[in-house]
Amino acid sequence: MTNLDAVRLTAPGLYTAAGADPASLWEALVAGKDTGRPYELLADTWPGAGTAFLVDDPDAATLGVHRRVLRTSEKQARMALYGARLALSGPSVAGPVGGEGWGLYLGLPTVDEQLLRFSALDGLRRAADESPGAVAALYGREVPPFSGLSHLNSTAAAHISAAFGLTGAMAAYSPFSDAGLTALIDGVLSVAEGENEAAVIGAVSPKVHPLLFPQYEELGWTGAAPGEGAAFLVARRAEDVPAAPDGPAVRLAGYGRGFGADGADLTSALTEAVRAALAMAGTDAAGIGWVLPDAGWTAAGEQAQRAALGQVFGPAGGWPAVAGAERATGVLGPAHPLAHGVLALHGLATGRLLADDGETVREEPLPASRVLVLACGARGQVCAVVLEGAGS
Repeated sequence: MTNLDAVRLTAPGLYTAAGADPASLWEALVAGKDTGRPYELLADTWPGAGTAFLVDDPDAATLGVHRRVLRTSEKQARMALYGARLALSGPSVAGPVGGEGWGLYLGLPTVDEQLLRFSALDGLRRAADESPGAVAALYGREVPPFSGLSHLNSTAAAHISAAFGLTGAMAAYSPFSDAGLTALIDGVLSVAEGENEAAVIGAVSPKVHPLLFPQYEELGWTGAAPGEGAAFLVARRAEDVPAAPDGPAVRLAGYGRGFGADGADLTSALTEAVRAALAMAGTDAAGIGWVLPDAGWTAAGEQAQRAALGQVFGPAGGWPAVAGAERATGVLGPAHPLAHGVLALHGLATGRLLADDGETVREEPLPASRVLVLACGARGQVCAVVLEGAGS
């Protein structure tokens, strides 16, 4: 039987519009800090959004790589590499990193690189009638070097693996918000079952671009403001985790997941996933101190989460605090639920939670050392995980 208690989650790394650590995001939410930026390229393409939650594109020095690496990646791969570096260079990681015992589990977005514009394609056609040299010049101007490589989501995994020498078992999941929690669950299981000694677990958002809207419009996007960022942590055997200076380690106490539900079935699938996670964690609704729902970027997902939580916590006679990070991060795609997981680690380590009253976010004592994190993917994928203080 898989022993989840033998695994600890540690080394949180978080890169969002609020900053480059969980504490900065926490503080931005409580202070009501405006972390959005005007983004003129969204005008007339993203309904109701002229603001996005952007992060600076990490450069080679920040990433600790040769500048040539930047030519074979694009922004979402660089955000992922930076998130991994934040986690693995933090005070929670002791001893050497890498080797055949270290795996990598990633939640990745769809590739969102812009295709050649129609004007460029027409220019290529006309230039072809005149001279090959003109074609080469136009192609070189319109297509970035190594664009074929940079369009691959596998680039993110390759650069992280190369930078840190991760040669253990690996997996990548894409493209929706459940991908981040699926990476978390499978990464923990790989350590619990002895496949890896440690697993680097992460997820990254798409980079914000006007082409995101036509990709997601058919999925029921509500016009919620998009955001950029990456979230990472490390799963290790309990005996390999030293006393962490940033608080006690956390364990994945239970999980549930389902695939392919829609309509009314989405609520049922999410409800069952939550109940499965609670049962595996050996607790009930009263044992949860804080709920972090997925970003409500589709009406169906928001309604399903609200209804599922009502079915689980309504009969218990009282709801725990429900609050997420969207106010200060925007919608982060696959990275959103994992960013919530990192935020939960911060709350469990400090004994605090965030409560959202619709107007402001306030900090309160965490009444129970268990946190529920949800993911509700656009194609009916659902995940629920219970994170628990390791001493509970």
